[in-house]
Amino acid sequence: MRTRVVVLGAGFGGLELTTILSETLSDSIDVVLIDQSDSFVFGFSKLDVMFGRLPASEVRHFYRDIVKPGVRFLQSRVQSFDPAARRVVTADGTFDADILVVALGADLDPAATPGLVEGGNEFYTIAGAFALRDVLPKFERGPAIIGVTGKTFKCPPLPVRPP
Repeated sequence: MRTRVVVLGAGFGGLELTTILSETLSDSIDVVLIDQSDSFVFGFSKLDVMFGRLPASEVRHFYRDIVKPGVRFLQSRVQSFDPAARRVVTADGTFDADILVVALGADLDPAATPGLVEGGNEFYTIAGAFALRDVLPKFERGPAIIGVTGKTFKCPPLPVRPP
């Protein structure tokens, strides 16, 4: 009987784990990788889009093109999971696993910083970084506030325009 592995989250952790499983245990396991997005963007690539060096289409890596053999990718939103029962409920069905891996990362909450959503910009989300591509060329002078709203840092670090 094949071992059923369900991996929640297709960021660095989920992608690396499913690659290793595909390369070493593909004959004995069935792997399902679930993520709400259809693609992966390296954090530093957001800077390339933000500063106009690359179009957004060139930094997206679609999961359907990068998952390894023996790994089934499902784009779906996780609605709930029960670690004790090793059961996952998604918008597209329920999955039972022999091994359940939760590698969902962290969500950002720009609304937790008063005024940021209404009058600011951020570059940590893909949408935010890509939107700044249109904002930055229009900024000529005036005050700019850079807010560090927590003690941890997400990739990419603060953008710096190369000389």
